[in-house]
Parts: sequence; structure tokens; C-alpha cells
Amino acid sequence: MQQPDKTVATSNKRVAARFYQIKTGHCLTRQYLEWMENRTSTQCWWCRCKEQTREHVFKNCGQWKEQQKVLWKEVWKETGRGRSRFPIRDLLDDDRCSRTVLDFLSTTDVGRLAPAPVEEDAQSEASEWEVRERRE
Repeated sequence: MQQPDKTVATSNKRVAARFYQIKTGHCLTRQYLEWMENRTSTQCWWCRCKEQTREHVFKNCGQWKEQQKVLWKEVWKETGRGRSRFPIRDLLDDDRCSRTVLDFLSTTDVGRLAPAPVEEDAQSEASEWEVRERRE
């Protein structure tokens, strides 16, 4: 039986929740919201790249360049693997990287906020739970 990652389990509850949402692919990215039929576009709402995926926000999104530099420098120290040779699914599965990923999440809005769709003026941003409530 697989044991939970102790670093994540003992961290801030909100950041840990985002970690697990990102790990399972059920996180606030345009790709996920489009799949949930909540958005019609997969374009990144931070940098306007064509697709906002986990790979994009952890490796290429212009909004988080400084945080990405810190993340990948620490990942290299821990694993000897760099951004180009480390798929996000592997990064999130590697316990040696958990602290670094949690630090990245705590210094960014990745997986935390989703701006409201343009046609909705009532609220400027929504949590994943609010998005689910609207859907139901």
C-alpha cells in the first residue's frame, strides 16, 4: 500500500489541496475547465499562450518565470534532472520534489484562482469549489 507523502500531508492544508488537485489533473487550468465545459477556450489567462496546462504553468508561463527558475534550480539539486527531461507527472510523483513544488504553489496562483468567464460580471474570480457549484 502506498503511503501519503509526509511533506505534503504536514503542509498548509490549502496548498496541499492544490498540490493534490494538480497531481490528479483536477486543477484550475483552462484545459481542465474546458474539459468540464466551464470554458470554451484553453488559452492561458495569465500569458495568453495557446494552452494552459500543468506543463505550461510549471515550465513556460511568462507570469511565473521567476518562481519557475527557483523551482527548477531546486529540482535539479534534488534529482539531477532539469525541466526539459522531467514531465510534470513525474515531478509531482517524486517525493524529493514535494517541498519545492509546495513552495512554488505557495508563491503563485497556480491552481488557486480562475478568473470568471468574460460573460459573467458578478464575480471576478472563482475557486474550484465555486466552479463546481455553478456547474451543478
